[in-house]
Amino acid sequence: MKRKIISKIYNYKPVKKLFSKLLFSLKNRPRLEPGIAEKKSEANLVISADFELGWAFRYSRKNNRPEEMADRARRNFPFLIKLFEEYNIKITWATVGHLFLRECKKGDHDWMHRIPFFTNKNWVFSKGDWFDCDPYSSIRDDKTWYAPDLIEKILNSRVEHEVGCHSFSHIDFSDKNCPRKVAEDEIKACIEVAKQWDINLKSFVFPGGTYGNYQTLKEFGFTNYRKILDYELMQPVIDENGLVIIPVSTGLGNNGLGWTKEYFFKRLKKYIDKAVENGTVCHFWFHPSIDEWFLHNVFPEILKYTSEKREEGKLRILTMTEIAKRVLKKNNKYQSSLHQQR
Repeated sequence: MKRKIISKIYNYKPVKKLFSKLLFSLKNRPRLEPGIAEKKSEANLVISADFELGWAFRYSRKNNRPEEMADRARRNFPFLIKLFEEYNIKITWATVGHLFLRECKKGDHDWMHRIPFFTNKNWVFSKGDWFDCDPYSSIRDDKTWYAPDLIEKILNSRVEHEVGCHSFSHIDFSDKNCPRKVAEDEIKACIEVAKQWDINLKSFVFPGGTYGNYQTLKEFGFTNYRKILDYELMQPVIDENGLVIIPVSTGLGNNGLGWTKEYFFKRLKKYIDKAVENGTVCHFWFHPSIDEWFLHNVFPEILKYTSEKREEGKLRILTMTEIAKRVLKKNNKYQSSLHQQR
């Protein structure tokens, strides 16, 4: 009972707004990996986008409005592309594989193993077929489930963005809920359709943070993935499969707490400044369906600031794959050095 009362008090918006600011300040957030400053590494910024349109929302516990979210993402897309071009900032677009398609018909995905029924913190899938939402039509008739037009905008941009992978149909990718055969087929489908666009997928973002099936990613040629680790600011690490983990710093978007654009900027600026000061990776992520107020009022200020830091020579702005290449190259040199010493 006491815990429920405390929870209700905390979730009262004015209280939550106040405490969210106090905790950030009192806990000296963002959290910094211990000893990182002594390593004297360079500071890097990476931005990744979970590009999914309607696919993330069809079994959602909280937001089962796929068409609405897809429409919002589509409205935001031209502005996002223009914004990244204005500040010459390349990002990693973690793309749901089905969005590459211009069309599909009934039976096209029948070869794929289906994920069993499951319930997690994000979704409830308890009946029907995982592809029941698929209209089996085309971009002309169903812009919620196909996005070749938006992928063309990414590839035709003056900025050399990376296109990464977000699974084929936005499944729970965890070992608990996703059998190996399902993960393999999802990745196979993504690779096949990406090749038709001359895209070689190397970076992976787990749908809804459902981490797992790492060996599958390695077997199909991926080099890295995004994951929440112990600290918001740290250097990437290499996992037991030889994949580079690129740590998450924070998400970008409006949280509904009524923060001003000045406070949002102050808070996010601290991530960048601390990364520059201590030589870490700062990794921001967002959804293209991001709140329009945040997109137009806060996002440009953050990109402008990061661009200024880059021009000052204090910050590199890289894609996920570019960071992974640097980490793996450095590790290979280190291993080679150890071998020579022996």
